[in-house]
Amino acid sequence: MQEQIRRNHFPATASGKVTINSVNGSTFYEAAGHISGQIFTPLTSLGLYESAKTPKSVAQDLAKQIPYEYFVFYNEKGEPVGFSCGCLRDVHTFFMEWSGILPAYQRQGVYSGFLAKLLAYLKDLGAERVTSNHMGTNRPVLIAKLKAGFNVTGVTLDERFGMQVWLTYYLSEKRQQGFEQAFSLDSFT
Repeated sequence: MQEQIRRNHFPATASGKVTINSVNGSTFYEAAGHISGQIFTPLTSLGLYESAKTPKSVAQDLAKQIPYEYFVFYNEKGEPVGFSCGCLRDVHTFFMEWSGILPAYQRQGVYSGFLAKLLAYLKDLGAERVTSNHMGTNRPVLIAKLKAGFNVTGVTLDERFGMQVWLTYYLSEKRQQGFEQAFSLDSFT
């Protein structure tokens, strides 16, 4: 059933010239490894802690059982120009773990187009909320997500990733209303 729902949503087109494909993990990491250095500043260059390689553990084996969704964005020539991956954190919550788009393809509606397709797909799967975290200085992504309807739901400080702003999108109107009621917020739409 999940495969059929995925096929109903992907491949998809974002901003006309970029196609988003659902891919397997090895294709994702090959594409992300090829282009991520052109998108992100290495964390150690930002003065952040670099985790040591850890020996094999039960936790690593368990982490491999978490169902991930992998997407690669391709230009008209079939070259990877962006990527996104995430996983279910619980029965209700999908966590958008890592996304990036080459600078030449940024601010052209690619990410917003992908986000709209992803949210529709996750809603059809039955997820009720989508979370993500971003460096507090990553204004373009924060703005895009806020415009798409995400809510700021937290801030964390992490020695590996710096200050992170947590965002949540409620696919369920009841959850959105519950968030607003729990925090006594007016609707700012």
